[in-house]
Amino acid sequence: MAVVLPLSWLRKLSGKKLLIPVYHAVSEAPPSHLSYLYTVKSPKAFEADLEVMLAHYKPVSMQELIKMAEGGEPIQEPVFHLTFDDGLKEFYEVVAPILRKKGLTATCFLNNDFIDNKDMLFRMKVSLLIDHLHHSVAGSSAWVAFHDWVQKHHFGRIYYRKLLLGLGRQDLPKIEELAAELDIHFDQWLKTHTPYMTTKQIKELIDQGFTFGAHSRRHIDFRELDEDEQVKEVESSCSGISSDFGLGYRVFSFPFTDFGMKAVFFERLRNGKSCQLSFGCAGIKEDAVPTNLQRMPVEEYPANMANALKKEYLYYLFLRMVGKAKMKR
Repeated sequence: MAVVLPLSWLRKLSGKKLLIPVYHAVSEAPPSHLSYLYTVKSPKAFEADLEVMLAHYKPVSMQELIKMAEGGEPIQEPVFHLTFDDGLKEFYEVVAPILRKKGLTATCFLNNDFIDNKDMLFRMKVSLLIDHLHHSVAGSSAWVAFHDWVQKHHFGRIYYRKLLLGLGRQDLPKIEELAAELDIHFDQWLKTHTPYMTTKQIKELIDQGFTFGAHSRRHIDFRELDEDEQVKEVESSCSGISSDFGLGYRVFSFPFTDFGMKAVFFERLRNGKSCQLSFGCAGIKEDAVPTNLQRMPVEEYPANMANALKKEYLYYLFLRMVGKAKMKR
């Protein structure tokens, strides 16, 4: 549904002058390892997003963002900084050329253990399984193997996509088992399809002015870890990315969500100098921790960017009205 109120008016009413969109990939045709996880925007749609942002905000670099957050100075004019999670090859092949053409850069957050296609996120493996079943004929050997697997693990009668998308990292052995039954070999698939950027590609983009951060070593859900493990994961991921690519800064984006992260956790990060700036994805929202910035998950909005932003601002204004516009820690 279109929002008729002007975007500039809603932005001014909210008082929120910082916009940090987050994407994963941009592609003409969504690849099978992503297509069942979230909406992948086309290059044309992505460029349309950029035009809306450039019409209403001034682009700022990651270094400028760090200075703003650490200095605590109020932002004088509406600004935005583009971010991408997971370090997918589309950032190098599709996104970067579009941004260079427009004189823009962005920050991409990397999973240490997936660089150079050494492994892949378990949810991408799940998406490949769904895609294989989706393109298999009813009653085929693939579906027979799937139903045998369902019975073996006592999953019950659940729609196959819902069942598979509901699996977690702890279910990796079951995911690998089903893949073997379907004759899907993830190691070989990684070599053939190379979903992630290589070290060489990342270094090339750094030379072009793009910035990079950490996204945990294996894209782990921080809600599965205790506080010591959470701190160790951020430190290990950030120090690895900073060291491997010679970065003079440390930034981190939380995989999945930063919901439930406590103030003492962020205090430990600050005291240990694990990272200078961290990022969640709760939308246009305030955070009790000034060095933890919330991003707008653009892929949740199939509509155009202008309407997506209007809805975000309206939701923020509603949250502020009911006293829930700031994430408490």
